[in-house]
Amino acid sequence: MHDLETNSEIKTGIVILNYNSHDLTVALAKRLADYDAIDEICVVDNHSQDDFDGEFQNDKIHYVKSEKNGGYNAGNNIGLRYLVEEKGCKYVFIANPDVTFENSAIVNMVRYFEKDEKLVLLSTKRYGYDNSIIHQYFDFPKLRDSIRSCFLITRLGVQKARNFQQNFEIDHAIDGIRYVDAVPGAFFGLRSSFVQEIGFLWEGIFLYGEEIITGRQASELGYKAGIINTDEYVHHHKMVGLTNMKMFWNDRVSASKYYKKFHLLNWYQQLEFDIARGFGTLEYGLASFAMRLLRGGKR
Repeated sequence: MHDLETNSEIKTGIVILNYNSHDLTVALAKRLADYDAIDEICVVDNHSQDDFDGEFQNDKIHYVKSEKNGGYNAGNNIGLRYLVEEKGCKYVFIANPDVTFENSAIVNMVRYFEKDEKLVLLSTKRYGYDNSIIHQYFDFPKLRDSIRSCFLITRLGVQKARNFQQNFEIDHAIDGIRYVDAVPGAFFGLRSSFVQEIGFLWEGIFLYGEEIITGRQASELGYKAGIINTDEYVHHHKMVGLTNMKMFWNDRVSASKYYKKFHLLNWYQQLEFDIARGFGTLEYGLASFAMRLLRGGKR
């Protein structure tokens, strides 16, 4: 892209990671190919059942089929290595197939990156699939918060208040940016030098919680993450409560790996969290079973 403020060329690239979302991936890639703020697009199929051969005729779009599904970060790293090491992109972005955003989002994120060399992770304000108010960023978890998140009553009791507070903070951010611990992974940008410094995204987590790991890595190196309010994106992902036991379990496993990777808990605290995770999973399963019975009764 050409930066009008500095009258210089800044190369950007974006990874679209696909897993059985063929139509959404094709639609997003072709739309982004028309954005002048994006120079390179790398579509990575994370060893799904989809076939993209012959789908992309635009020279901006590069397609890679992964030989295995090593998880979210592993799939994105395939695209990031192509964009950073082969194409020399200064800033790289990651987008889920089910997001929509405008060209200006890339333009303005690059401008914020250029203003602050310590800023290495960046996203925009976001909305849910029906333009609903959803959470905007992640705080680094603490043990008490992680234990609370294991149980239905204590988890749901804080979500709406958190969402309202975060949206208010983003809307009223000084200079249009709210500095945060970690940005959501559905759509965000990274400074390529930071990606290289950390050896690309950590692949120790298969799915869920990767954003907090990356945010922590940035923080420990003295860098910053932020959310800007000049632009927005929509994440067209419908959250259905109490239906995905695997997602719930993987999310808590990721939290445990986060604590272990950064040596944040002693053995007793780790045991305390593991016990809470086990009981929380049991509660989640029972609540999910009860909900299925109630829905079945209505039919």
